[in-house]
Amino acid sequence: MRLIGVSVVKNEADIIEAMIRHNVRFLDHMLVLDHDSGDATASILQSLVAEGVPLTLVNVANQYSAFDQAEFTTALARRAFATHAADYVFPLDADEFLKVASREALREALEAAGPNVACMRWPTYVPDLDEPSRHPLRLMRWRVESEAAALFKIVVPRQVAEAEGWSIARGNHAFHRKMGNDVLWTTGNLLPDVELAHFPMRMPEQATTKMLIGWLSRRLSYGPSAGRTSNSWHFQEVFRRIVAGETMTPLQMRDYAIALYALGSKSVEADPACFRLVEDAFAEAMPLRYTPAQSVDPLRLLAIWTSLQIDRFMQAQLPA
Repeated sequence: MRLIGVSVVKNEADIIEAMIRHNVRFLDHMLVLDHDSGDATASILQSLVAEGVPLTLVNVANQYSAFDQAEFTTALARRAFATHAADYVFPLDADEFLKVASREALREALEAAGPNVACMRWPTYVPDLDEPSRHPLRLMRWRVESEAAALFKIVVPRQVAEAEGWSIARGNHAFHRKMGNDVLWTTGNLLPDVELAHFPMRMPEQATTKMLIGWLSRRLSYGPSAGRTSNSWHFQEVFRRIVAGETMTPLQMRDYAIALYALGSKSVEADPACFRLVEDAFAEAMPLRYTPAQSVDPLRLLAIWTSLQIDRFMQAQLPA
């Protein structure tokens, strides 16, 4: 059984090394597409490859300003089946860590699930505000326990991927397949004792960058309808607060993560009556060799992203 992870990442220098090193404890290989990062993400990935970590970097020419995450994740998954002999593909974001007892336990769970699309629970973790280290796995001590509707992330088996017309939905929450004029979708069968720990907001600078560039990118992707899409409203809300002059504090960042990702709230204030935090440090904090110690610089990364969009716009205006 050969297990391959696929990831599309951007500006994840604070977490990408920990994520790769952790997930290859359970997976045989990973394919990663770095989408125009302005920070050290690309150099960290190149260093991991040079070190011999089972990782392949994939380059995809993209001449458009907008970026379709689902399209690129699906392309990576197809490549994993076609050229890396994958039996199962795990679409993973840079802030996601497999949470399972062992490599053997993961394989046993997949065997028990059969040849259909499977899914993993997606618990949200928030940073330990008293932890001085910036190591993601030391910060990831607190999991949100709530009654909100659970979200899942999918795993795609080879047997399903051998059919035509399939794709992975944006966010990796569902699997689509075209059947004539219809599109069928599924979240799959739940894998027992396998979860995907989600760590969306680690520090105020990282969260600020994520929300600023995230909302502007969605405006480019969706146009006037961006504010009406289910996966953009929280980016828009936090963007508005930041440009109105609010500064994201560590406590506010934690509450944003709880409200937005764990509770699915339309408010970025987390209602204390709707959740509790459970201490659950689930993984060893391995040494990190390439992760920079300095803080993320939101202004610098926003300037790099804006300059790139202008370059693409100007290039599109040139005569063919």
